[in-house]
Amino acid sequence: MMVAGPSMGLLYLIGLVEYRVLTLQVTAAALMILFAGILTWIGYTMFTEPATARPRASEAELDDLSPETVAPRPGAASRFSFVTDCLIGEGTVIRDQVNLYKCKIGKNCKIESFVYIEEGVVIGDRCKIKPNVFIPTGVRMGDDVFVGPNATFTNDKYPRTAGDWKLLETTIGKGASIGAHAVILPGVRVGSNSIVGAGAVVTKDVPDGSIAVGNPARILTMSTIRGRPIA
Repeated sequence: MMVAGPSMGLLYLIGLVEYRVLTLQVTAAALMILFAGILTWIGYTMFTEPATARPRASEAELDDLSPETVAPRPGAASRFSFVTDCLIGEGTVIRDQVNLYKCKIGKNCKIESFVYIEEGVVIGDRCKIKPNVFIPTGVRMGDDVFVGPNATFTNDKYPRTAGDWKLLETTIGKGASIGAHAVILPGVRVGSNSIVGAGAVVTKDVPDGSIAVGNPARILTMSTIRGRPIA
């Protein structure tokens, strides 16, 4: 095709210049056949070539990308993370670009990127802390707690840049879930197996097994979540 095409084109031009009818007819027919053959070949390859197989990562692989993980062991370092004097349980995964200082994190937890945890914070086992979460001194979490992205905890009702301040401790019970963009004011207790809705501002205690939504957060129910009794 690479040779025949230009050759037929050249013969067609010669026939056109010298006005040789037979040459024009033969080369025109050859060019049409060649063009039809090219189109047929392109169509055949498009419909018969197998699709490129793309490996599909399993959910476990997507949830544990080791190149983005800061190994929670003494001496581990990252250009983009600060993990200083922390007690980190076995099986816990910490993503890169975090700031953890003198906190305690239990076993089999997952701490996502851009999480900031201050001194003295205690997090139980099997907790999931999503990106952009701020947890200051004075916060304690039980086991199996979920904290959605951009949730913020506080520890002082009247923060100032200087002067005296009063630390108020916050407790998150076992199995509680904190929705995305929720704000937990200092000195409150979020009960076990309770849910704080997305964007809620929690100003007072949330009872066990309840749902709190809104600003300020109000209690919606005390009996069931998603149609199932709360233990």
